[in-house]
Amino acid sequence: MKNHHHALLTELLIVIIFFMLASTVLLQVFAAARGQSDRAAGIAEAVSEAQTVADTLWAAGDADSALTALGFAAPAAGEDAWRLHREGYELLVQRQEEQQPAGTLTRCTVTAVDGAGETLLSLPTVRFREVSP
Repeated sequence: MKNHHHALLTELLIVIIFFMLASTVLLQVFAAARGQSDRAAGIAEAVSEAQTVADTLWAAGDADSALTALGFAAPAAGEDAWRLHREGYELLVQRQEEQQPAGTLTRCTVTAVDGAGETLLSLPTVRFREVSP
């Protein structure tokens, strides 16, 4: 009878240890899933905001005023990109204008970069404005 009692305790301890290990593994899996979910939400937000910026730049008469209105910081000395810092990512806008005989060609590239410096996406937008005769 005494051996049967010890065997039951041993089995209970093994079951308890198994469930403790399983719960530890599950907590790590859920934490990793939460991290991936947060990263995906940040990327989705960056894509949405970059698309809004690209659309605004395409429609704007004055790109500098539009970028300022959206909250972008003007390029510092030696830089060519407007910057907008957000939690988890940064938006950069590089703008080039080419004067043509028939008008002005404006090219903008909206780039989203994560906190580690990895490029999440890059959206080009091009607009040609004709010179009024």
